[in-house]
Amino acid sequence: MLLAIRIVRYALRSLSVDIEVEECCAIMAKVRYLRGMGDDLKIEFQKWEGTGNTFAIVNGFKYAGSLDLTTLEDKVVAEICLKQNCDGLICLVESSIAEADLKCDYRNSDGTRSFCGNGTRASFEYAHREGLIGDNAVFEACDGLHKVRRNDEYDVPSVEFRPVVAPKSLSSGDFFLDTGSPHHIHLVKDFDELSQLEIDTFGRKIRYSDDYSSIGGVNVSALCTVSEGLALRTYERGVEAETKACGTGAVAASIVDYSIHGGKPKRTIHMSGGKLFVEFKEDGEGGYENVWLSGAARELYRGITRLLPIFLLWFCMPLEVHANWYDSLSGETKVSILTSSPGEDAYSIFGHTAVRIYDPAEVPIVDWVFNYGTFSFSEDFYYNFMLGRLDYHLSAVPFYQFQRQNIDQERGVKEQILNLTPAQIRQVAEYLSWNLQEENAVYSYEFFRDNCSTRIITLFQESLGASFETHCKKSGKTFRDGLQPYIAGSPWTAFGMDFILGPKSDKIMPPCGDAFIPDELSKALSTMTVDGVGLLKDNHENFVVFDDGAWLPDSALDVPAVLMVFITSLMIIVTFRNREKCGFTSKLRGVVALVSSLLGILLLLMWAFTDHTDTWANINLLWTLAALVYFIPIHSGFKRQAGKIAALICISYLILSVFEFQLSTLALRCAAVSVFLTVIPFRKDLNLVRDE
Repeated sequence: MLLAIRIVRYALRSLSVDIEVEECCAIMAKVRYLRGMGDDLKIEFQKWEGTGNTFAIVNGFKYAGSLDLTTLEDKVVAEICLKQNCDGLICLVESSIAEADLKCDYRNSDGTRSFCGNGTRASFEYAHREGLIGDNAVFEACDGLHKVRRNDEYDVPSVEFRPVVAPKSLSSGDFFLDTGSPHHIHLVKDFDELSQLEIDTFGRKIRYSDDYSSIGGVNVSALCTVSEGLALRTYERGVEAETKACGTGAVAASIVDYSIHGGKPKRTIHMSGGKLFVEFKEDGEGGYENVWLSGAARELYRGITRLLPIFLLWFCMPLEVHANWYDSLSGETKVSILTSSPGEDAYSIFGHTAVRIYDPAEVPIVDWVFNYGTFSFSEDFYYNFMLGRLDYHLSAVPFYQFQRQNIDQERGVKEQILNLTPAQIRQVAEYLSWNLQEENAVYSYEFFRDNCSTRIITLFQESLGASFETHCKKSGKTFRDGLQPYIAGSPWTAFGMDFILGPKSDKIMPPCGDAFIPDELSKALSTMTVDGVGLLKDNHENFVVFDDGAWLPDSALDVPAVLMVFITSLMIIVTFRNREKCGFTSKLRGVVALVSSLLGILLLLMWAFTDHTDTWANINLLWTLAALVYFIPIHSGFKRQAGKIAALICISYLILSVFEFQLSTLALRCAAVSVFLTVIPFRKDLNLVRDE
């Protein structure tokens, strides 16, 4: 056991990870079943292509009794697929079903299971060459048994699908059917429209729509008729991108086209990876049987993957990057800035920025995302946020994990590759490694001046020194101005921020001051230099997840302004009504006074009892706290005098807003007028503020 622990610690140190003996023991408990595989845990595989789809195929029979490849964790599968740049991992193992010759365990590149027609055809060709099966066989897949054989007409491998029910027509004019994997089929009029379609963006919105949430999402295919048959493009769940070919999608498209146009129950499908052939028969009950998919499959190369580093890397997660991991970075290493589009949650409406370090030459592959926007939703999160005492910290996660999170949130991510030399890359990596250490990782979050985006500039300044220059100029805009384009679609958020931010936010931003917004930082990167050379590599910009088109929201109706205009108009009407008593008037004044007073108390607390400097000296305190006069007893001798003072305070606010001491919107000015009408003592018969 001690020898095993030493081996584990040695392996981890080779990955630049420090770990104690106790932690090694815990890890060894998880990998005990790997005994007998050898220190390196080498797994032989072959990379195959099935009409554009690529798979790493492993003969699991070689490892029977020592390693159950079907139990690999999703993250381990994802790491293997990432390293080999393939769409999925296929393990051929013994089947527990007597009728099956073997089990074809197909895993998508994210570790999830599904049936894959192209993967099954490639597996047949592989298994036949390895002598595992004859010319005809039966495979077990996740959805049941499938016959496989060689199609003599085309001299390519062929797989039989399970019977397929009739396609379901949708209200949108599209179709849905399940061919082993669920498919949404979208019809387009011609090949030009098909080629111009942003299939990743289009497909992702449908894949994650509420319509398919109950089945874990859906594959999305766009289809049109061409002279040689059908043309198809498919966005595949699990891969979360367009693939060069999709067997289940080809079958679904063929059946949909047949249900519309009829003809022979046979189709040729053209995809970017090549041609697929589909044939089937009607079962007489509206469905289809004897469904066969045929197409070419070929071996690309053979290789070895070392599972021990991958297993240990995963078992140690969420270990952070430690020690001198940057010493082994190769000349192929790339550093890039990742910018996520705004999300739906309050903390994500302005987007997000992170740093990616990618070295494809390392084993295991180095592909880390360093994130300065990490925080914990503890019980006192919102309390600390209100006090302005919120701790954020730097963290590191594998890129595929970062990618998955953004896909799940339907947020676009663009990547800007930096033009850095190997020496400069090492400087950046070394600083990040230092910053990642527990004693250095935490910082006090400030919305305008110290966040996940501004920290990127700090990173370059600290790691690259005087060689880094921003060349930023003053935009002439205030911090508040910088917010407006990103909150235009959320009028209540805009109202809240306009209300709570004080005059400090109306100061002109310094150079690069707008970089507190991630998207603005991504724009500013084009002006930055290192040793006089542009920071960006040929202005490189690429969408590594997708471009959701939502970087700037559309403007929405200013509901708060409309509501405040209505309330103020109502206050004017009821105030000047020629009646001595009006219960409604009293109730309306009471509501205005109560809400305004509570808001005033909130502003006072944000000024006097928090660390938020941008909320200090807020002139909205004038009209909100003036509303407290309403609650002075009517028979108090101070009542009318206090009312006069409060009214003058409201007028003072309106005058200050005209001179732009602090930004005041229509909604806020109307609110001030409503409070003025609540406290002004110009009609004795109305009892000023309330009726008894």
